[in-house]
Amino acid sequence: MRIELLPSSIPSSASQYLVSFLVNDTIAIDAGAIGFLADLRRQEAIRHVFVTHEHLDHIASLPIFLENVYAPGPDAIELLAARKVLDFIHADIFNGRVWPDFFDLSRPDDRFLETTILEPLVAVTRAGLRITPVPVSHGIETLGLILDDGTSAVAFPSDTGPTQLLWDTLAGLRHLRAVFLEVSFPAALANLARMTGHHCTTSFAEEIRKLPTPARWIIVHRKTRYAGQIAAELAAMNLPNVELVRPGEVYEF
Repeated sequence: MRIELLPSSIPSSASQYLVSFLVNDTIAIDAGAIGFLADLRRQEAIRHVFVTHEHLDHIASLPIFLENVYAPGPDAIELLAARKVLDFIHADIFNGRVWPDFFDLSRPDDRFLETTILEPLVAVTRAGLRITPVPVSHGIETLGLILDDGTSAVAFPSDTGPTQLLWDTLAGLRHLRAVFLEVSFPAALANLARMTGHHCTTSFAEEIRKLPTPARWIIVHRKTRYAGQIAAELAAMNLPNVELVRPGEVYEF
């Protein structure tokens, strides 16, 4: 399984402003940055876009991406998300004002997109991967995702604060290789992290103890203003198997 967090700064840096993971080049987890890929061929290779929730950093480039890859005909990008998220994207983004209504403009023989509703804990199979959506704790409906190719499993909790169902679901996966878990704030902003449904460094350290299965913990979603402070606090904790994500690098599991 090949995974890349797309860079969202120019030139590419460790700063992460938008969220898009590419998996095996054909699956995107969230659409924050996929529409800004300079190489249009890489955009065209993406066939399935999973949206974990509707916050802007996770959907910012979705309209641009769909416009970039559209070609007349029946084939279309598949957009997969919870029903409420799909309803929001249609009503508040593709509403004919913010962007043309690609939902209603699509016809069986000429489509901009097709949609699939994700149900909690009901796995779907796409591009050879079994993908299980699991609710997490972010204040609005948010689905973490577990991707499994039969040999390796990787978890993407998306934006979340302290949660439990995800770790219960992962506990029995002996071939779990990595968890891309967020740390948005330093310890001094623990209250802000709690109120907004995110992790700070201290809650992250407590959270990883909930999972008995060994795995790489790859830190994502550091708020740019606090990225250095978060890195320093995590380093001081000397937690095993914890590393900072490197946007643009391909991880293989």
